[in-house]
Amino acid sequence: MTGISTPARNTFREQQWREAHDRYLECAREVFARLGYHAATVADIVAAANGSRATFYAHFRDKADIAAALFERILPDTAALYRMLARFPELTRDRVRDWLDEHVLAFWARYAVEIDVLTQAVADDPRVAARHYQWGVDAARELAPYLTQWTGEHEQAGLTRALLLVLQLEQACYHWLIRGVGHDRALVLDVLADVWWRELTFLRTGP
Repeated sequence: MTGISTPARNTFREQQWREAHDRYLECAREVFARLGYHAATVADIVAAANGSRATFYAHFRDKADIAAALFERILPDTAALYRMLARFPELTRDRVRDWLDEHVLAFWARYAVEIDVLTQAVADDPRVAARHYQWGVDAARELAPYLTQWTGEHEQAGLTRALLLVLQLEQACYHWLIRGVGHDRALVLDVLADVWWRELTFLRTGP
């Protein structure tokens, strides 16, 4: 019996597409970092990439879409950040505080541009806002070891509590680390550690 063959994929075209896609993303990041999200235009990004508007729109719907795609690239690191918390051998307040201090703040410093432009795109575009909400849900699901008792009719309540923790942390870090609202570092870390430790302890216990 002869097997059914599948057409060879055009790997060269795929590589070209990926290289162009990545080039626009890198140039968009540079343009956003230099001009800010609202001042930057698609024309600025196209010029930085030495490309064309037609090629840009073959990859991205608009400026908000490329901002979302920029953030999408860091989702594996976002998942790893919350997965780290979920893998603690023992949940203690000090461990939570160290996680915030050593890993969360470093994450925000590394990806400040991506986070800033996404936050502004979310405010401008409901479609990006919907994507961002789903990414928050995905991050909350990384805390699954704390949600094992939240099953059946309680499953959604447990996930919602985890999601609110993620969203709360995002907002606090955004205003503090991106927008530069003055806070005492030690105090903020202490309060966040208290909130996260108590809520995770409650989640682990179950409804």
